[in-house]
Amino acid sequence: MEGTGRSRLLQTLAGLGKDELRRWKEKLSKIPLKEGYQRIPQALLETADPGALAELLISYYGEEDGLQLALVWDSRQQGMRALPTEQQRKAIVPGTVKSPTEIRAPLVPGITHKEHFIDQHREQLIQRVRQVDGVLDKLYSTVLDNEQYQSIRAERTDPEKMRKLFDLLPSWNRDCKDQLYQVLEAKQKFLIQELKGT
Repeated sequence: MEGTGRSRLLQTLAGLGKDELRRWKEKLSKIPLKEGYQRIPQALLETADPGALAELLISYYGEEDGLQLALVWDSRQQGMRALPTEQQRKAIVPGTVKSPTEIRAPLVPGITHKEHFIDQHREQLIQRVRQVDGVLDKLYSTVLDNEQYQSIRAERTDPEKMRKLFDLLPSWNRDCKDQLYQVLEAKQKFLIQELKGT
């Protein structure tokens, strides 16, 4: 096998034609996942070129399982199998794959792998963040797809909008939470500073 998992993954994805890549993304958004893995938001998948898609797969599933997902693509059948089970994966690739929260160090200083700042301060953020529409605008197309964006904006009050936004968090990975944190830090600077001090 030549190259690292990352380079092989990129090479595999770059070898797909435009239509194949589109079909591959559609399949990826629907396949069953191994326990502990989260689905990549559709908004991120739709805009990702092969390079960005490789980074997303590594971020969410690690190099080995991300590569396995790319390799099991069968363009003739236009099908995709689920991520291999732990036992199957060990038979294919030696070593262990870490969960998505263990793959990368947190991007936000002072936040542990166990619980993100956004999760730690859920209640306070829901009750105290104001001008939520501006936050949603910043998350649109990178974290939120159009349907999610419109659904949250339809809520009447800021707390209701934040609560609906937080309802999506179980499907987010650390990168998505980091993006929300960065938007809140920019738009709700004093609130975030206060929460960080507690």
